[in-house]
Amino acid sequence: MEQDESSESENEVYSVFHFGNKSNEAYKVQINVNECEIAMEIDTGASVSIMSEDTYKEYKSKFRIEPTSAKLRTYMGEQIPVIGRAIVNVNYKKESAKLPLLIVKRKGPNLLGRDWLNKLQLDWKDIFSVVGSDNQSSDLNVILEANKEVFKDELGTVKGMKAKIYVDESAVPKYFKARPLPYALKDKVEMELERLEKEGQIQQVEFSDWAAPIVPVVKENGSIRICGDYKVTVNAVSKLDNYPIPKTEDLYATLGGGQEYTKLDLNQAYQQIELDEDSKRYVTINTHKGLFRYNRLPYGVASSPGIFQRTLENVVQGIANVLVRVDDILITGKTREEHLNTLSEVLSRFKRIGIRLKKQKCVFMAEEVVYLGFKINKHGIYPVESKVEAIDKAPSPTNVTELKAYLGMLNYYNRFLANLSHLLKPLHVLLQKDTKWSWEKEQEKAFIESKQLLKSASVLVHFDPKKKLILACDASPYGLGAVLSHKMDDGSDKPIAYTSRTLTSAEKNYSVLEKESLAIIFGIKKFHQYLYGHPVTIITDHKPLIGLFREDKPIPTMAASRIQRWALTLAAYEYTIVYKEGSLNGNADGLSRLPLKTNIEKTPTPGDTILLMEHLATTPVDAKQIQKWTRKDTILSMVLRYILNGWPSKCPSEDIRPYYSRKNELCSQDGCILWGGRVIIPQPGREAMLNELHQGTSRDY
Repeated sequence: MEQDESSESENEVYSVFHFGNKSNEAYKVQINVNECEIAMEIDTGASVSIMSEDTYKEYKSKFRIEPTSAKLRTYMGEQIPVIGRAIVNVNYKKESAKLPLLIVKRKGPNLLGRDWLNKLQLDWKDIFSVVGSDNQSSDLNVILEANKEVFKDELGTVKGMKAKIYVDESAVPKYFKARPLPYALKDKVEMELERLEKEGQIQQVEFSDWAAPIVPVVKENGSIRICGDYKVTVNAVSKLDNYPIPKTEDLYATLGGGQEYTKLDLNQAYQQIELDEDSKRYVTINTHKGLFRYNRLPYGVASSPGIFQRTLENVVQGIANVLVRVDDILITGKTREEHLNTLSEVLSRFKRIGIRLKKQKCVFMAEEVVYLGFKINKHGIYPVESKVEAIDKAPSPTNVTELKAYLGMLNYYNRFLANLSHLLKPLHVLLQKDTKWSWEKEQEKAFIESKQLLKSASVLVHFDPKKKLILACDASPYGLGAVLSHKMDDGSDKPIAYTSRTLTSAEKNYSVLEKESLAIIFGIKKFHQYLYGHPVTIITDHKPLIGLFREDKPIPTMAASRIQRWALTLAAYEYTIVYKEGSLNGNADGLSRLPLKTNIEKTPTPGDTILLMEHLATTPVDAKQIQKWTRKDTILSMVLRYILNGWPSKCPSEDIRPYYSRKNELCSQDGCILWGGRVIIPQPGREAMLNELHQGTSRDY
């Protein structure tokens, strides 16, 4: 059970892996919970701890549960109903703590997840001795114990090799000045720089002819991840290490006949490889504290995936039943003995070479896993989601606008669809002038039959790594749509898969720019297994995104924090972004206007925005006051409407011009207008701010 990282929205959605799976190899421990002795199965792949309905009924009087927004689902996508959440008193040997527990409406074992494991120091020797009565589990424990060095909570260092970044000899050095940081981020960035320098990951230098600006990303826990914007420095002039990343078909060749599966997760993958001395200057970052060079392969360098893939494949070379795809390693075997021998050999090599794994995210000897978007078990390899689910479950149009969007999607593929005009006649009737909207049986029949055409073999094609990839994305006021296609030999594009979802209540308040950006990130993440390691052309009908996300331009300094974070996500892919007029982007538009309902209920606010809003509480004016003033201000209230609903093609007035010229850098949060990492203070609050600044406080607002 681990947090769902495939979605672009981080929220309380968790995936259950072992739940309900009767396993002789389970590591079990007796835990005193609210004065009840409860047997719990240890699941290091679980991010939360859960109690089954049967156990809850047995001890119901001992628990007071409350409603929760948390959701659980299996790796196959099946949702598990959550009854509620309880804060419980946990006692284990000499340790005690108050910890959260989810109660689920399902039979199965009680799971002790990572949230409890991080708080309780379990007696592993005692646990292993109990489990060791089973020979099979004992063999696994022996292997893990013999290689426990691999699971040390530290940054590994691959021995005997250093990564080299190849730069065109005629390349002119690229040097960018340090970007200004919002006051709320400066201290955290400095702390992170100190940590990285102390660990030897970076070193300060006085001079470098190469320097990339940084983009700080605030994590959920408030800590900072510093990323270099390398797409405008080294990535623009370096020779890509195009070492082939395994394709989907490699799954069948390597994993066929496997009975159980082990997934290994690397700890800070790229950073485990040191850079050679000549390459370090290319990954210099420019910060407000000066210049720093990375000593290890950093995230964001275009060659990193190929370098890492080559390194890992060399490490496991000659070992059968092992598949490596960058930092994901999958192991299997036709028998348990073969599987254990393979696992032992892989871990032994990792120990010798200095590689470290994140044990909490590893899964050992599982009957079923999800890997590269596929569900894999001894019976075969299956897609996790239907490629046509967005078409299958698309809701019927409820108005003319939605119907036009759907018909536009059909028209996009009309060259592949026979007798389309006759089939769609009942739908076209509703578009006639002065015709009252009335969705009857004949319209529903035409709608269902036309959806079948979009799923037919005459339209849909299988993924082919040799063909060009196109990702068309679009957003409506309430949904997102994306279509992954191949460019065919005749110049047409045919869909490989469709996807869509509704926007959450928070996302509906995003600016138009952010919604269109989110559509791209949604498509990229949904089709990651097809796109990673392959060049892709991204299609958008929102022209400003070309300037923001263009592959050869820096991430704008004053872009909204979400945009900066999403631009970094895109940097991991080899892409070209292209504008296409909305009327020609009908395939994605149709999906965005008839989106699948989503179970995502919460959308997180970016960490740096949270810090900024919290920081306002310490200033002469707070966020609520700014929101009130913004709403009453004639100019700013108009600007806020434009941010949320879209800007006019021409500047409407001279008063609006300062904002219109920065329209792609503005966003809103809680009714306040943000310019990058700064809050725009309405007129009534400016005097108080200026007075504080004149008193010697130098802050960026």
